[in-house]
Amino acid sequence: MVITAMLFPTETIFNDNQKGFSLIELLIALAILALSMLAAASMQFGSIRNNTSGNMVTQANMLAKFKMEELKNTPDLSTLAPWGEELGINAEGQAGGPYKRSWDVENLGDTARRITVTVEWTKGTRAHIVRISTNTRGNGV
Repeated sequence: MVITAMLFPTETIFNDNQKGFSLIELLIALAILALSMLAAASMQFGSIRNNTSGNMVTQANMLAKFKMEELKNTPDLSTLAPWGEELGINAEGQAGGPYKRSWDVENLGDTARRITVTVEWTKGTRAHIVRISTNTRGNGV
């Protein structure tokens, strides 16, 4: 009986059909994951910014509509002042907000008026404006 000892195996430990990931594959996967997470975070911040802007426009629109309805429902149009404004109001029309609301009343004859309501505000360095206009005879008509 002959016993042979192999100090150095002739076959390599790693062969071509071995399963698993190399370090380079892992680093590439992590880089792709990091880039996709950055893209998702960027979209999230953009969404938040757009939601805030949309909310401000909606509030300004509601401020204009509320004032328009108030002016249209005046029983006697001859009592309306030709213009007016409210500075620094919030979404409920109370003091302490970023909005400026103004209105103009223009005569369209003896019984009718054109009412224009404007709401302005500044966000950052950009000025924004919402303007609505209607013709009325008073009493909501």
